[in-house]
Amino acid sequence: MELIRNSIACYDIILDKVSTYEESTDAIVPDTYPDIARIAYADGVINMKEESVQNDRILVSGAVNTTVLYQPEGETGLRRLDVPVSFAYIEEVRGCNSESKCFVRCTVTAVKAHAVNSRKMSVTVKLCFEITAYQQSELCYTQSIQPANEQLEVLYQTEDINLLKKVKNCEFTILDDLEWKHSEDLELLHTDCMLKQTEARSNNGRLLLRGEALMQMLMRDDTGAIEQVTKTVPFTQMLDIDGILEGEKVEVRLAVCSLDCVLAPDDMLSIGIGVRGIVLTDEMNTVQTIRDLYERHHELGVQIKQLPIQTCKLGERFSADSSETMPIGMKVMQYLSGKAVCTGIQMESPEQARIKAEVDVLYLDEENSLFQTHRIVHFPVKLSNSDGVSPSDIQMQLTLNPSSEDSINLYGVANGVYCGRKNKTIQDITAVNLGEKREKSMPDVTLVLRRVDEGEQLWDIARQYATTMSAIKSANNLPEDTKALKEQMLLIPLEQ
Repeated sequence: MELIRNSIACYDIILDKVSTYEESTDAIVPDTYPDIARIAYADGVINMKEESVQNDRILVSGAVNTTVLYQPEGETGLRRLDVPVSFAYIEEVRGCNSESKCFVRCTVTAVKAHAVNSRKMSVTVKLCFEITAYQQSELCYTQSIQPANEQLEVLYQTEDINLLKKVKNCEFTILDDLEWKHSEDLELLHTDCMLKQTEARSNNGRLLLRGEALMQMLMRDDTGAIEQVTKTVPFTQMLDIDGILEGEKVEVRLAVCSLDCVLAPDDMLSIGIGVRGIVLTDEMNTVQTIRDLYERHHELGVQIKQLPIQTCKLGERFSADSSETMPIGMKVMQYLSGKAVCTGIQMESPEQARIKAEVDVLYLDEENSLFQTHRIVHFPVKLSNSDGVSPSDIQMQLTLNPSSEDSINLYGVANGVYCGRKNKTIQDITAVNLGEKREKSMPDVTLVLRRVDEGEQLWDIARQYATTMSAIKSANNLPEDTKALKEQMLLIPLEQ
């Protein structure tokens, strides 16, 4: 007997993890700068240098260019110190190698600076790593059997299985120059950038990608006043993606790996955003396997293996809002900026989740002094998720609404994508051997009259009496598509 095998190339997700990591360094105040009285603000911009997949691990390295504002002794203004903090993060991933694909988004969740003494400060950067690793795989299974004789009965079953079909890395740069009046009187302190995808259209080996870079810039003018300015930079990219078909549904995940914004004296703001991403496609496969088999005259030796499969169905993008009140602990005169970074999500029901976010708020007190507060906030969100798939790739936009003198209402909008991924098994027949001839339990009987109960399967009855389903259907004038039986008397013809 010959087993007819089939194989389907696909990808498995071997890691999908969100984790946080801290790195610290010390900085000395330059000799020309006054002593530190109070540190008012600290934040940083990521610059990823290396992202490499090695045997059983992923290495991510780079630097965070931090900006620290401190109140000097005997002065009313704020002094600025730029402190680079290098990092090297290793994620252990069993089974990955140089052929694996990965997506990494590294986000600065918080920068904490404290004065060791009046001339020295310690700067700690907290990073959030979203890492997904994809390993090429192959689903190999027996889809049919070529019998050596006509006595073999085989019950086939088919099911539709969604598999991850293509995984391709991409990389590009967004460049733009924005007109910015009186740029010579402004100082750019910090920039946050979040990428929002608006269109992904495939066309025979190419992918048209459109979106927006949402920029939040903290600026200081020549009087020392600080304000946040928001700009939206649209982008269009045409990416070469081998093997992608026209109209094929794709999912694109994007991450900012470097950010360079410069205020030029000629009333221009030059923007350079380094982007790394990954392009995913899935495919529905109709998989036929052998559910059961028997030989009418002989015993069979059958080897069965339960084959693990990771199904993956790419879903739609979603947006969900939520709000929470955050205490500040002091009277606030003006809120300047706020940001939230998702560091985890807990599903409470198929349509209700709680997003864990690290929130950073910048504000002025009654004396117009600058302060910064960092909190971990849990945002409840309601999801339109009737299929029970999990949300992923979540990024948050934050709006600040004062609720009292010493607290603030955080209105957050979470944007992400639904991803239906499940682990299941299918039965795979790996070997079939013809055994000894079966002795008939009723050698002189050619027809059995038997009462069957509601729901009994025709296959099971035919197998029990070493006959065929077609013979029972013919003897009882049953419809050709009959599988389950109702309560009735059944004639069962036996072979001699």
